Amino acid sequence: MPRKKQRRAWGSITSVSKDKQIIRWVENTPEGRTRRSRTLRCTRKDADLELARLRVLHAEDKPVPTIGKAYVMWYEPWIAQCVVDGKTKERTAEIYERCWRLHVEPRWGGVPIDSAKPIQVQEWLFSLSKSNAKVAMVILAKIGDFAVKYEVIAANKFRLRYEMPVAAGPGKRKDTYSLAEADDLFTTLRGSPVEAPYILACFGSARTGEALGSKPGEVELHEACGMKLAVVPIARRMDETGDLPLPDGDLKTPASYRVAVIPEPYGTRYYDIARQRIADGAEWMADRGDGLPLNKSALCYLWRSEVGGDAIPFANLRTSWRTFAKYDWGLDSETLEILMGHKLDGISGEHYIRPKVENLVKDVARSMLQFRGLGTF
Repeated sequence: MPRKKQRRAWGSITSVSKDKQIIRWVENTPEGRTRRSRTLRCTRKDADLELARLRVLHAEDKPVPTIGKAYVMWYEPWIAQCVVDGKTKERTAEIYERCWRLHVEPRWGGVPIDSAKPIQVQEWLFSLSKSNAKVAMVILAKIGDFAVKYEVIAANKFRLRYEMPVAAGPGKRKDTYSLAEADDLFTTLRGSPVEAPYILACFGSARTGEALGSKPGEVELHEACGMKLAVVPIARRMDETGDLPLPDGDLKTPASYRVAVIPEPYGTRYYDIARQRIADGAEWMADRGDGLPLNKSALCYLWRSEVGGDAIPFANLRTSWRTFAKYDWGLDSETLEILMGHKLDGISGEHYIRPKVENLVKDVARSMLQFRGLGTF
């Protein structure tokens, strides 16, 4: 059978038979450029992978492989040899392979190994279970070790100390903050990266993802009954992971498309943040430092970092608002449900009750003034 030779961008492969390949390449040595060749008992696909591995080691341009390519070139042969040598049980290798296929590859397979950012790794880890996160980092850390060894990258970012997800407990925490506790945090978090989403969630009823979808240019300052209140459209939301929000209007329910009304002093502070963000050229009320908005995983990580281990889940801030807005501020039930983005009950709720923004602003202002003992309007 005639030999089939295929030239490539770097090196070449000659197929002698289905299971016999000859690879050739040129590498730099102390003696100068040297031609090399190697005969392999393998398929053409395996020869292609071996030539790609050699290119990373010896080519002048030393292309940076994707994490997926590095997994195939370096990790798979290594873990297979560990099983053969008895260093790793076959069942353990199967667990690693499944974790790679289901969790690591979909997120990182196509990412160049020098492009992974620690904040992206951290937010992704929080989207996994604790057990999957630990296995995933074992795989990525080993891939990074190979990349450092072969001088593809200078440092292994997967060896940094990342925070692992908390193991699932018997049920969701249902803690809430009292108004006094929420006020204390309002002061404590001033200037922190979570301040704006905290205000929108805790004093404006936004869900976690909704609290991250706000743009500075959308924030308005209204006045009613002598009180200033921020009005914030709830038009989009961030997901657990990802760099950009879901499309505008893609909220939990149709009723979720609404406005948040935040009374002073919380609303005036939120408005001030918006003005400053506009002056800084920022697109989002809260971002991760590179201009892109925080997603839910990143926010929850920062939330725990800023508030500490005793922090209630960020999602519970909305429940806190629902509680003190009714029992402290005295908002009526219909206004509460509308501001929370809930569908009202009955024929009137479904077809007739359509308050304007000015109505909601006035309702909140009146309740706040009565709560503070400043009279009725």
